[in-house]
Amino acid sequence: MIDFTNIEKRNVSYEICYIWVWYAFNKLFFRNFEIKGKENIPDEPFLIICNHQNGLIDAMLPVFGIPNHRMVFIARGDIFKKDKVAKILKWCRVLPAFRVRDTGKENLGENDKIFELAANILNNGKIVGLFPEAALQYDRSMGSFKKGFARIAFRAEEIAGFNLHLKILPMANYYENFYSAGHSALLNIGKPFEFGELLDLYREHPEAAYRQLALKAQEHVRPLMLDISDKENNEQLDALREIYREAKHGRVARRMRMSERLASDQTMLENFRKLKKEEPERFAWFMEKTKRYSELLAKLNFRNWLVGKKLGFFAMLLLTLLSLVFAPFYAVLWLLNIVPYKIPELVVRKLKDKRMSASMRLGFGVLATYPLWNLLLFGLSFIIPWPWWCSLVFLALLTVFPIPFIALRHWFVKFYHRWRYFAKQGKDSEVLEAIAVKAEMVEAFKKM
Repeated sequence: MIDFTNIEKRNVSYEICYIWVWYAFNKLFFRNFEIKGKENIPDEPFLIICNHQNGLIDAMLPVFGIPNHRMVFIARGDIFKKDKVAKILKWCRVLPAFRVRDTGKENLGENDKIFELAANILNNGKIVGLFPEAALQYDRSMGSFKKGFARIAFRAEEIAGFNLHLKILPMANYYENFYSAGHSALLNIGKPFEFGELLDLYREHPEAAYRQLALKAQEHVRPLMLDISDKENNEQLDALREIYREAKHGRVARRMRMSERLASDQTMLENFRKLKKEEPERFAWFMEKTKRYSELLAKLNFRNWLVGKKLGFFAMLLLTLLSLVFAPFYAVLWLLNIVPYKIPELVVRKLKDKRMSASMRLGFGVLATYPLWNLLLFGLSFIIPWPWWCSLVFLALLTVFPIPFIALRHWFVKFYHRWRYFAKQGKDSEVLEAIAVKAEMVEAFKKM
């Protein structure tokens, strides 16, 4: 394994790349990136713990959510197998943590070195972040917290003679969409907490102290995220979120901030926990209706936002005229962006773990393919007989063009599905059934 000493030290190349990646992350990939709870970030050194649902992007939300700090993140050790990759990850300020299922028992001893290094980084006033669940969670729920972060936290205190007063800063990521660009995300930052009451237990029974801190940490992260703990009905409860928001908030539901959406989703889950306990028959009715509604959406290839909309002839005529106006602009943007947009799709199709799609689209597409493509077009632009500064302006525009391109692409995809829906509404029995089922659930929500 390569030497990770001094991984926390700043370097010029990282700072230069940070600027581009920040722009790509905040402006090109996400339509809106909301940060809630900035006032909770302490001045003292702290250890970040966060939920884990979306691969590489989960780490990037804290990295760019608190840009005044250059944190070191800890990731699963199996991605460090090749030295070239490990060196790149070290440059990105990422440390490995080894799991038996990924690397076997022979590498577990390396964790002691990594955790010691992380503890020293904290003692030197730097920031360390990691995912206590130690694995992706695929159902908008919280997994059990492993003891790695607790070992680091207690060891950091031990190195400082138990006078560090290390704070643990809980965070949670919340996504509108797990798979593609052009959507919104939330970094929800909670209040930092200490664990001084466990230090005596650590001196006597370290393993017990680790377990207690893991449980305490879970209770600080859970309120910050959407935890659909009902495994049996997870898919139905997940699908109900949008319908619930529509029923409770009306037309403003689609304009709600991500923090407002999260609060609405959490309220819905709490209502359903009570409903399952107090009115199991009514709860079962909701689950049955949701399952049928999801089946109809999948069969019709529609999204929930479309079902129940009243699309008249004149409304569709206006949308068609607007699309004709947008079409020339979209055609130009399509030509300038389609190659770097589509190349990552070739890689995504081969992924076994589809939850890594967004990370691949961001890392391989926005951060790598787009800059190379733009530089190629910039070089070719000198063939055009115009002043040299025009090529510089062209390059600057190329870095901005993905924003309207993705927005217009979403417009035309929705326009296509609106026409499909318009042609079927009032005629197709399954469309009529989907509208009726959704209307039943909306009315039932209004009475909750």
